[in-house]
Amino acid sequence: MKKIAAFFTAFAIFLVVIAIFHFSLSGDLKMNNKEFSTWYSPYKDLSCNAISQNMHSDTMLVFGSSEFRHGRKTPYHPVNLFKKQNVDLMLIGGPFNQSLNHAITLGAVGNSIQKKKVVLVVSPTWFFKNGVDKDKYALRFSEGSYVAFMQNKKIPLSVKKYVAQRSESLLSKDTSMQNKVSIYDKVLVDGSTNPLYQLFYKTRTAYVRDKDVITVKGILKTTGIRKNRHFNDRVADPRPIDWNMLSEEAAYSLKNKSHNRFMMSDHFWKRKFAKRYAFVKGLHDNEDFKTSPEYGDLECFLKVCKAEGVQPMLLILPLNGKWYDYTGLTADKRATFVNKIKAYGNQYNAEVADFSKYDYTPYMVADAVHPWGKGWVKIDEKIYNFYNQI
Repeated sequence: MKKIAAFFTAFAIFLVVIAIFHFSLSGDLKMNNKEFSTWYSPYKDLSCNAISQNMHSDTMLVFGSSEFRHGRKTPYHPVNLFKKQNVDLMLIGGPFNQSLNHAITLGAVGNSIQKKKVVLVVSPTWFFKNGVDKDKYALRFSEGSYVAFMQNKKIPLSVKKYVAQRSESLLSKDTSMQNKVSIYDKVLVDGSTNPLYQLFYKTRTAYVRDKDVITVKGILKTTGIRKNRHFNDRVADPRPIDWNMLSEEAAYSLKNKSHNRFMMSDHFWKRKFAKRYAFVKGLHDNEDFKTSPEYGDLECFLKVCKAEGVQPMLLILPLNGKWYDYTGLTADKRATFVNKIKAYGNQYNAEVADFSKYDYTPYMVADAVHPWGKGWVKIDEKIYNFYNQI
């Protein structure tokens, strides 16, 4: 009770600030600009209002993690490859994102989805036996998206209870946010009519909404992304894509950029992996991909897709097979993960794009896990076909 009393005391201090923010700020974050959709920014990702307002009739959500920041200056990254195509992707994700974060975001923006397709770029390294680190989950946790998720009437109560239990547990190192989430859960999941909880819920959600507006608007001023009167989504004469030629071109452009036994980019090898090489042999001997709390989070994501009437594609990223064989995450263990993902896909009618077949293909990954030129071309092709599939 002392913790709750202290919490409400602190909460009372910013009530006046909330009122000032709420009545002086415009909540308009609509940019009508495809550059916003592919903008790599945690501020965008954490704001369900910013995402929702920038989704249009042909916008397809693509969720992932740290791969989105790799290769952005190359012509093969989706941010560049699709600039002159009639393809509108909303890229969401950065380091430490995983299925549960994305399930929450999907449920938060579900009412704004018009193109009923979504891609989840699945990283095998999410599924180690201990699951996501609590600090990292808290780093990617969005208070505003969490509330919007819980407010979504299409999401079954059982799914909300799962998300509530997991989130309260994973936020145990951030007790301030954990206390806030606990009150949201009492109001939005348990149906509490406690007047103090209700007051907190109403005023805090207004504050979070206004804070998101301030943050996103402020960061946008530093990006050069301009607000358009009309959405710049159509290209008059999109150039046909020859995927085979593009794949060969990507591989050719990289043939002098890898001179190590693991087929990594020399840049990443020298910068990071050469230093670790002597210490990581057998590092993953005790990992087997058989059990992980992340499988439950993935299933939660698929349940949200079902509730929203959205067709999902699970795109399994390739790994560096030579590197992970060396660390003990051998091909048979990786196959266990792939088979489990395929089983979830079958259960929830999700298309599965399995890129594990490229684990030993040169120029697919730049380091241990992140797509390189040829890898991005293969991923782009699968996303493009899924986007245009009727």
